[in-house]
Amino acid sequence: MTHFSKDLVLHDTDLVAEGGERWVYQSTDYPEYVFKLQKPVHAREAKNTMKERSIRWFPRLADRIVHREYAAYLRACLAPQGDVDTLPINRLYGFAKSNLGLMQVSEKVSLDGMTIGPTIKQLHNEGTLGEERLELLSDFANAFLHWGIPTNDISRQNVVLGRRNGREIFLAVDGFGDIKIIPTRSHVPFVRRRALVRRLDRIATRIGREFDPATFRFR
Repeated sequence: MTHFSKDLVLHDTDLVAEGGERWVYQSTDYPEYVFKLQKPVHAREAKNTMKERSIRWFPRLADRIVHREYAAYLRACLAPQGDVDTLPINRLYGFAKSNLGLMQVSEKVSLDGMTIGPTIKQLHNEGTLGEERLELLSDFANAFLHWGIPTNDISRQNVVLGRRNGREIFLAVDGFGDIKIIPTRSHVPFVRRRALVRRLDRIATRIGREFDPATFRFR
């Protein structure tokens, strides 16, 4: 459990993003973090009826995405590949109590240290996803391959441009971890790679580019 010097109090105005399974908040008291609150099952966007039924039958599956996300993060941090500062995902700091319930505490990916950085989708829509940032996106893709992090829903909406050690870097803030019942992406490299290529190819198509699976670079 993460402890703060003062109680974590969040309001509706602190809500900055919403996914299918979680709400995301930020706090002026702790600007370096974001706080994720799990939605109750009835408020989630069920992408398929089988998933919805399985959660009803086995309520513990409602938190599966959190378990698998942290498992992937822990496995990557303990791997011998290199400096954890090069991990292509945001840092996870555990949990904290708040007035809204138990919050997941995560690194805020930001360019200015205060506001949440732009997503790939935002950069593309603004016309600021130029060649230099496309190179950074290729570095992001290669880092995922290097670290062997399984994905489930990497997309334009959850890959964010931030800054680490004074340099711009793309980081996934959601969509990583193997949420399949049989976690083959966690243990079988070619399955993990194939799933990642599909996600990156989809991103490339949406931004009017191509993704080369041989070099793992966008062009």
